[in-house]
Amino acid sequence: MTHKEYLKEQLAKGDLELVIKELLEATGNNGQTRLHNELVAQSASFHRIQQEKRSSVISTANYSVAWNRINNAMLYYLDQYDDKGRKAPATADSGATDDAKTAPKNVKVFVPLPETTLPRLRYDEMTMRELEVLAKDGLALLVTATPTETAALHRQMKPIVGEGRIMKIMKGNYTYYVGLFGKYLVANVECLVMGPENAVLAVSNAIIDLNPKLVLMVGIAFGIDPQKQNIGDVLISNMLLPYESQRVSADESTDRGSRPEASNLLRNRFKNVRDWEYTLPNSEMAKSELCDILTGAKLVDNLEFRKELQRRFPTAQGGEMEGAGVYTACKDKNVDWILVKAICDYADGLKKDHKKEKQHLAIIVALDLCQHVFNQRTVFEGLLSPYNAEVSVNITVNTGGNTAPSSETNTPTPTPFSLEKALELLNNGEMPKLFTMLDNAPIPDKFSYNRFKREFQAGISGIDLMDWRDRMEVFMRGI
Repeated sequence: MTHKEYLKEQLAKGDLELVIKELLEATGNNGQTRLHNELVAQSASFHRIQQEKRSSVISTANYSVAWNRINNAMLYYLDQYDDKGRKAPATADSGATDDAKTAPKNVKVFVPLPETTLPRLRYDEMTMRELEVLAKDGLALLVTATPTETAALHRQMKPIVGEGRIMKIMKGNYTYYVGLFGKYLVANVECLVMGPENAVLAVSNAIIDLNPKLVLMVGIAFGIDPQKQNIGDVLISNMLLPYESQRVSADESTDRGSRPEASNLLRNRFKNVRDWEYTLPNSEMAKSELCDILTGAKLVDNLEFRKELQRRFPTAQGGEMEGAGVYTACKDKNVDWILVKAICDYADGLKKDHKKEKQHLAIIVALDLCQHVFNQRTVFEGLLSPYNAEVSVNITVNTGGNTAPSSETNTPTPTPFSLEKALELLNNGEMPKLFTMLDNAPIPDKFSYNRFKREFQAGISGIDLMDWRDRMEVFMRGI
């Protein structure tokens, strides 16, 4: 067993003091100066809370939070520690120290996802007219609020055509990203800024532009109980609890306003996910819960304020910022909606601790649950059908290269590509023959070619058709 493996094992046993002591000594000797200096600060914090606990200066709850924060920091430092082949000490089974035995019970330990090199996101452009052809059987709108959520979603989406790219459409103040998510055609829109007002604008415009059959907001939220909830547990909106709307009198403050419930169909589908499993990096199973969720414009990271919200709304299991805006936009257009957000912090003043890693884990788990639902072919029956490219768009996708005729059929030999002949067909308006010729041509940019086909099938005429022919001629001359 290596020294690093040994220390991780001791940390799992709760011997935090031993791990700090050993890491301090090791990093001081092997030249990891920056890591050593950070460990000095963590060691001081650990011994301070131990002394405060012995003196009954610190409450049990605050001690648990502080201990968990240091424990999480040690997991992070262990990943950076280079033990240079050092072996575990012979006393590896000596057991935990007395101070380690005071480790709080039932504290959830955060472990980040393993670091991986994420693929670079690339996109192709699409026109709204092309999307209308593709989405004539409907699509789902997936809403995100942050770049972290959006990037994670795009890496889960698949191209509509072959091995292409996700499409993007720019219209007005918004950009939409189109692809396949599970078995369904989806479009994503990101709110310009976090908060309910921007969610209203983004979703309202998207409903007008895209006419989605359902709206799902996927992302991150805060939880309320670090002892019972894990970073990565998923909250599914049953009822939204807007906490900003109050009547304030001389004697008291009273909460007022609606408490909207998500779509009955979508609540039922997510509630009845009984075969989804996701093992978190800390080896616990992520939970999904249909529950009441706080929503408001404030970014909550204050333990006392969170406790006050819990007092006012005792059924809440977490909170977020955009839900009221999503509900308002969907209610106005009579569109089914739901929120699916995973816990990334507990709104307790510790949001900055491993913020990036926790948010990354949370959105990955939330998307995994959504993928599980969207991979069922009858889950949205009566509302949205699985995407069928052959039915939705009657276009033969060009794969590049020549297509040899089958010896078992009477299929005629494809006409070889000739620029002169292709221009003649284009000028004469003989598009079926032109497409037949081009389908069998060695076209390097097959994505642009398929876009030309979709544009023509959309029924363009007049000036648009003249422009299309001019662009098609330039494209063919480049083959």
